Amino acid sequence: MTLQIRTRHLLMAVVAIALVAAGCGGASATPAWTYGPISTAASPAQTIEVTPAPTAVPEPTLAFTPGTAASPRVVQLTANDLLQFTPAFVQVAVDETVTFKIHNIGKAVHEFMVGPLADAFADKEGTPEVADIGADQTGSITFTFNGVGPFAFACHAPGHYEHGMAGYIQLVGPGAPTVGTKDNPRLVYMNMDDTLKFMPDSVRVVKGETIRFILANSGQATHEFQVGPADLVAADSVDGVLNIEKDELDAGHTYAVDYTFTGDGPYAFACHEPGHYEAGMKGTIELAAS
Repeated sequence: MTLQIRTRHLLMAVVAIALVAAGCGGASATPAWTYGPISTAASPAQTIEVTPAPTAVPEPTLAFTPGTAASPRVVQLTANDLLQFTPAFVQVAVDETVTFKIHNIGKAVHEFMVGPLADAFADKEGTPEVADIGADQTGSITFTFNGVGPFAFACHAPGHYEHGMAGYIQLVGPGAPTVGTKDNPRLVYMNMDDTLKFMPDSVRVVKGETIRFILANSGQATHEFQVGPADLVAADSVDGVLNIEKDELDAGHTYAVDYTFTGDGPYAFACHEPGHYEAGMKGTIELAAS
């Protein structure tokens, strides 16, 4: 064996002895991992889930450009001899200025009062109004919706409000209330027609929330609206407390029903006019935790 080969073997032996000595030391035998060890067949790899950085929640969008004191948004309504406003449900933005133009398409004389709901419905003196809107005339009034409401409008010509000539205003967009209370229920607009359907047929509410259902009958058939625990609604069992009902919802009119969802559900709503429920005129309440 040559001297070069012997020298190479000697160096290899020295390296091997050094490696064994390092592996047999006391405290140095336990590695200090910065990251977990690479997995082997005996130690399957773990899946690491990476959560994307949260994105900003977009501002609520509106279907209209809010009016200002300098440039109010115009909302057109009609009043008729059936003692109805059309539409009887209007959306506005918080602090928006709106000019209502009310065209009387009938022969009876009407008026239009707008403001806080309690004042407008009570015909409170000083509440903004335009009176004596005669046949084929158009009344105009401008109002700024300061505060969170509720707001509404009504006609107080003799007997008209008592017949149901009123409408509801929903605040929408930034700053508007998102959860209804007993003093200021959240408005949910619901249409009924001759297809024997509620539109929408599903409503999401928060447990404990008070909802004011705005019920518009756009067809010719008479309907009713019942809301409460799903089993009582299905059985048409009305007690006026847990399960309440508004009946004789006539064609062309708009009605309101308040309900507070204090229980655990499930809840539902329905129309039990003969044959209507069986035809599918019913809906569900999606109850979310408060």
